[in-house]
Amino acid sequence: MGRRALSGLALAVAATLLAPVGAAAATDIHPLLAAPPGTDWIDLPPSPNRLIGDFTAHDYAAYQQGGSTPSTTEFDLNLYSFTRGYALEWAQRATNALLIERVFEFRQSRGARAWDSLLTIGIKTSREHTRDVPGPASVPGSYGALLTFSDGSLQDWIVFRKGNLTFVVVTNSFVNDLAATAAAQASIEYANAPSSTMVPPGAGLVLNDWLQRAGIVAGALFIALALGIAVTILLLTRRRGPKATAAGSPIISPDGAYWWDGRTWRPRPPTRL
Repeated sequence: MGRRALSGLALAVAATLLAPVGAAAATDIHPLLAAPPGTDWIDLPPSPNRLIGDFTAHDYAAYQQGGSTPSTTEFDLNLYSFTRGYALEWAQRATNALLIERVFEFRQSRGARAWDSLLTIGIKTSREHTRDVPGPASVPGSYGALLTFSDGSLQDWIVFRKGNLTFVVVTNSFVNDLAATAAAQASIEYANAPSSTMVPPGAGLVLNDWLQRAGIVAGALFIALALGIAVTILLLTRRRGPKATAAGSPIISPDGAYWWDGRTWRPRPPTRL
């Protein structure tokens, strides 16, 4: 190998080793949602009543609250180190049925697990919850449910996770129970999803960093308070001296050489034989 080739190889290796940590491109989460099951489903544009496209924790919480002040949802997502989300929605021409798909990305799988559990609990405790339905056999750990609303519409929900991702598939229809459609979409998404995604550098760390700093400050304050209390007790003990054993009885030191006058220790006079 020539000298120039060796020099070029050395430069390439050096560039690789010196590349900044986290410089790898984040995984594109847009393709992770499954395409609609047929050409009779049309894309719906974003609107105040729909969550379409990329969304943040604040966007999702505001959508849930109908544009009003977000609830604890935003805090929960940030607590679980949510990084980003993506949502799409379609309508079926003939029936006006809806198909909704969402993916939530977290820094670690434990965040996705926590969010999956929170969504499942929310669905199970919903007033509209009618019954649980089996999740797709090809999607381990998935949860399915049928919700019935006062207007007669039927919603089928499938919630599942894979790695650091949580997926939600919802169908809504006034005509048919589309549980099979939701299950099929969920199966496609699970099969296509990676075991883990590369998150954007620094995403999902804002609340965790704040909590960590708050914990450090609280710990320092606690230690300072404990030390202050210990010093105060020690000083009070020294100032008070020993307690009298009986009214009018002098207090003698253990070695018998001193006696306590109420304020300080004094030498005892020599005992006459």
